[in-house]
Amino acid sequence: MTSPVIWAVCASDSRGGAGLQAALAQAALPDENGQVCQCRSIVTAVTAQSSHGVRSVQALPVSVVEAQWQAAMEDGQPDAILVGWLPPDSELIEWLVNQLRWMSAPVIWDPVIQATGAGLPQAQASLRSLIACARVITPTREEACWLTGMNYATDADLARGLQNAGAHTVLISGGDSDPMSEWVTDRVYSRVHPGEPETAVLSDFAVHQKRLSGSAHGTGSHHSAAIAVALARGERLYDALLRGSVMARAALKAGRDAGFPADHRQPYPNCIAAMPPATGDDWPLVTPLDQLPVARVRRPPPLKDNELGLYALTDNLEHLESLLALPVDAIQWRVKDRDSEYRRQTLAALNLCRKAGVPFWLNDDWRLALEIFPDGVHLGQEDLCRADLDALRHAGIAFGTSNHTEWEIARSRAMTPAYLAFGPVYPPLSKTLKYPPLGTSRLAVWSRRYRSWKQTCIGGIVPGNARQTAACGTGSLAVVTCLQPGADQKNNADALISALENLRSTPISESS
Repeated sequence: MTSPVIWAVCASDSRGGAGLQAALAQAALPDENGQVCQCRSIVTAVTAQSSHGVRSVQALPVSVVEAQWQAAMEDGQPDAILVGWLPPDSELIEWLVNQLRWMSAPVIWDPVIQATGAGLPQAQASLRSLIACARVITPTREEACWLTGMNYATDADLARGLQNAGAHTVLISGGDSDPMSEWVTDRVYSRVHPGEPETAVLSDFAVHQKRLSGSAHGTGSHHSAAIAVALARGERLYDALLRGSVMARAALKAGRDAGFPADHRQPYPNCIAAMPPATGDDWPLVTPLDQLPVARVRRPPPLKDNELGLYALTDNLEHLESLLALPVDAIQWRVKDRDSEYRRQTLAALNLCRKAGVPFWLNDDWRLALEIFPDGVHLGQEDLCRADLDALRHAGIAFGTSNHTEWEIARSRAMTPAYLAFGPVYPPLSKTLKYPPLGTSRLAVWSRRYRSWKQTCIGGIVPGNARQTAACGTGSLAVVTCLQPGADQKNNADALISALENLRSTPISESS
């Protein structure tokens, strides 16, 4: 498989942590499959700096930058282009804008305005013209104010100003936010993107991470570089933004933990970020802009061991009765076309499950759940926008969530669900989804990363792949089609249960 390629258009940092060096470090970090990213460098300036400050900056002539660009082009088109610090040279910036307009690769721009220094006013118009080239722009609030000329605007107004100037997605980084806050919060303002339904669910959102003490040089550069690498690898936009926040925090933590002599002006050195550990407890949480994570004060109510186990979905009473004759561990009542009989049949289904001692989960209909009190309600990502989660918690009704992407997991975890459902693992047999199959490699990564949460998985699971799927470690298989009534129903159920029992008797590796 050909490695993805990014171009890094930025300055060289002799201190080793920002600019080109951050891009090289992020590109060299392997992904979940061990693949690294190639990084072509297009150096705009050479700096001499240390922990005591910048000694000198030598901007390169446009002709030298152009020669690097053409050399990179000879080796093929990039999959993403990272633009970092640019010297205040209008000729250079205008040349770059003209080149970027012809490129199909997404452009990620980290507008490091503070370091631009003398000559900035003269280059202001040229820098602003770069906004329209950016698929993602990652300014601090101060940089966003400078680019828009809106010094006292809200973050939302600043983001709209940048979007009106042509940017697609604006991430106002939170590293410079209130140091007394428990959270570092990045604010994202995006547009609906075809093929990525999560952008329609929540176009604007906040990414929260627990604040770490200390500081480290170059975390902003690692942030934008990680986004570029993720997009080059074909990750979804929101997952790429999430990965950027993860890697910025990892860079800060690595730099802080490395230590530095106390008499230095900056007590923490820059660093090369390492991948975070397997646990996802410190990974970001996603909420609407005006909310903080519920998870800061409350964890989900614990489910009994193996409570989900073989988790069967049905939409009719006849099928339900046949399922209850099997050793299923939980039932989800999923009726998409609701008629006048829906409420009566739902109550009948609930009573049948109660008599059989099988947990009953109601799909989507949280309002009815507040009337009939099932064991829980299963919510899709769209339902999370509408459901009264506080009312469900107050009523003691658990809820689980559907998760197709890393970003959706971060959003679900912020709301403390009772379980996370991952899928589709394989192409679903019962319906068509807008999300590509996860496959078992990614499912295994998610299962390890979020091991402290109850999990299940769904999508195309049949006896032929059940053992391989269960080995990923979720502890539960959610199925629809292969447990339909018929001659094979009992044998299929036995095969699925056997796969789960094999998992329970096999230790799971905690390595990432």
